[in-house]
Amino acid sequence: MPSPRYFLRHFIPFTGYPYTGAPAACNLCGCGDSVVVAETDRRLKTLHSIACTQCGLIRTDPMPTPAELAEYYATAYRADYQLAFAGGPPPHHVKRSGREAAFRANLLAPKLVPGARVLDFGSGSGEFLAAARERGCTVIGVEPGRDYAAFARKTYGVEVLDDAADDTFPAQSFDVISTHHVLEHLRDPAEVVERLARWLKPDGRLYAAVPNMAATGKPPHERFHFAHVHGYVRETFDLLARRAGLVPDTAYWREDTTVVYRKTDAPPERLAVPGLAERLARDLKPMPAGAYLASGAWIWPMVRRNAKAVRDTFR
Repeated sequence: MPSPRYFLRHFIPFTGYPYTGAPAACNLCGCGDSVVVAETDRRLKTLHSIACTQCGLIRTDPMPTPAELAEYYATAYRADYQLAFAGGPPPHHVKRSGREAAFRANLLAPKLVPGARVLDFGSGSGEFLAAARERGCTVIGVEPGRDYAAFARKTYGVEVLDDAADDTFPAQSFDVISTHHVLEHLRDPAEVVERLARWLKPDGRLYAAVPNMAATGKPPHERFHFAHVHGYVRETFDLLARRAGLVPDTAYWREDTTVVYRKTDAPPERLAVPGLAERLARDLKPMPAGAYLASGAWIWPMVRRNAKAVRDTFR
């Protein structure tokens, strides 16, 4: 476990995060040109976020290296963002995850039939795996967070792998693949979605969800933080899927960046959304950090997050 000093460096305002990183082209379209979207995050820490001028995908710049991300997510992320200091998930997380898993299972009910093979990529503490198994599905998870994976195995008796490379599963292995709030954490999301699409049966469905950077009701300042190295809006999320040969299945409910995708044989589209980067740079530009701190606008979001954790713990 990292030292207290390591965690402290993740919280001190007006300072950078403890990583070096390296410049990277857009993971979705390969373009190297960008516009600046934000210079700080929700902790008022220095965090440089840019949007690709060709497709609009938002990314951290410089991008953390694979080794830096692997160390962070394996050892520090859960404590840093979910206050899981004791090893396993805190009660508020398990309850919240259980409610979300029930919603996801109900949404995917037409495909979660007895005998269906289900993969949850980024399975966390295992609540969706348990919900799908209750419906008679054969389930397996992939979760690099060691403590959460161990909790899922012990609590629900499900199989959870620490990682999954290209050849971990044969092509067309699964009827349903789910990835909930995972792709924003990955430095190579386009390659991962292509991998998931290969593992999906021809008539299978991919449930994918990420935070919507364009969601209303949240100050721009609140949308950026170190754990999310990519940021999506509706257009870029659909482009990410389209690159992998997937399109939204209109038979399923969607909410911007919470989508059920199906395979398509339609020809590939150009990975571009003209003008999107400039619009995001305008709409998502945070208030200057000093002005934001002085305004007191940060108090209510902080209170809301903490109150939600307390409520979920005792509900």
